[in-house]
Amino acid sequence: MRIYHAARANIYVKTGKIQDALKEYDQLRDIAIELEDLHTQIEALEGKGFAYLKLKEMDRAQEAADDLKILLEKEANMRLMRRYYRLVGMIECEKENFSAAIVHLEKAVSLVSAGPQDMSPDIIEPLASAYYRAGDMDRAREEYEKITRITMGRLESGDTYAKSFYMLGKIYEQQGETAKAIEHYEKFLDLWKDADPGIPEVEDARKRLAGLQKLP
Repeated sequence: MRIYHAARANIYVKTGKIQDALKEYDQLRDIAIELEDLHTQIEALEGKGFAYLKLKEMDRAQEAADDLKILLEKEANMRLMRRYYRLVGMIECEKENFSAAIVHLEKAVSLVSAGPQDMSPDIIEPLASAYYRAGDMDRAREEYEKITRITMGRLESGDTYAKSFYMLGKIYEQQGETAKAIEHYEKFLDLWKDADPGIPEVEDARKRLAGLQKLP
């Protein structure tokens, strides 16, 4: 049941059904508390924080982050604090406090023990996004390129891996590197050629690609 609720919550977040995701995370946390499963309680709280971010409910996201920190401090493995730093960094980024966001998100990445090929795209992407939103295109490009080089680590985060090519297309387009922008938009659209209709990134990439291909 833990796996079931966690999987459903993750799908709901990725498909924008946030209220449904919150219900799943509440059920997941109730089960974890009953079983005295600290790790799953951490997973549920972190997920709720991400869900509240999607709803732009900053106070509730911060409350989840504060509760998450308390649980993580009970863990012997302090590398797990990356979960807290990532969530807080994403909260600061949503508030457009980009300098603070980058500090927290870099800390989160530094606490990952996996090698570069095994690291999850979901730990790098918030940092890449923070650089992008802060206007630092070179650092954003560097971080998104790291995601494209991940192999084993991308297996559970294929959507984030695919979207990195879309973001690189936008960055190269802004930097005036038309050929590279086209290359990355095409790669993204090839990866998501069977995507459901109406996904914003897919529609935007198609329009941008068409516009670039018309350039002399």
